[in-house]
Amino acid sequence: MKLFLSAALVTGACAFTAPNAVRVSTALNQKLGSGGMADTRDPEAFADEDPRKSISAAPSFEEYLKQRDAGASSAEIAAPAAAAPAAAAPAAASGGGGGDILGTVKDLQGPGQVWGDLGIAEGFEENDLKGYENFGKFAAALESTGVAAELGAGPYTVFAPTDPTLESYETLRGEITADIVKMHIVPGKIASADIPTANLESLAGPLVYRYAVRKHFVNDAIIGEKTFGPYDDYPMDVECSNGIIHSVGLCFGFY
Repeated sequence: MKLFLSAALVTGACAFTAPNAVRVSTALNQKLGSGGMADTRDPEAFADEDPRKSISAAPSFEEYLKQRDAGASSAEIAAPAAAAPAAAAPAAASGGGGGDILGTVKDLQGPGQVWGDLGIAEGFEENDLKGYENFGKFAAALESTGVAAELGAGPYTVFAPTDPTLESYETLRGEITADIVKMHIVPGKIASADIPTANLESLAGPLVYRYAVRKHFVNDAIIGEKTFGPYDDYPMDVECSNGIIHSVGLCFGFY
């Protein structure tokens, strides 16, 4: 009798037990890293039957520059690359004016920076223009170190650091020497689109190029860096009589 009652109770309990549900993973080709977290960095392009799960290929560095030069809208660019063309530079700087490297650097207008959250206390909106980061300190260093006088007809490629960039270096590392200045000058004329494959041997030694997080770096400085807000980005491909200038937001001496 007891055996019969036990069997009846087990059978009744099973009737109210929910069936095991089959869970379908929605992860999109994710791999688990050493910490057990899904690794989503730099995913490979692939096409899935479900278009929502597909990942399109980003344009190459050169393709992106050509799209920007042609006036392509952001909607037409699948994934922004790092470098910006001359068309993105301020109108006052994009032409270069035909002067030499020193004269062009002196007059070059840098990227426009917004106030951000610091502007609230000063009565500004976060997106209001705070000012432009220009290149007076680099121009002064070119002259004071004698490097400008050593430059001939060229051509040269100059990676010009902004004033705040050199101020940071002076605060953290010390004096801007001739070697630091020469580190930003490469013999030959190299357009921004050609930087990934160019011989980056500066007047002070080799520079290091790398591509990471869909950006292009030279000595850890972003090439074609963008600014926040609607103002001008870091000027690139600025022509001058004895070369070309690309601006950077990090002193190469930090590398």
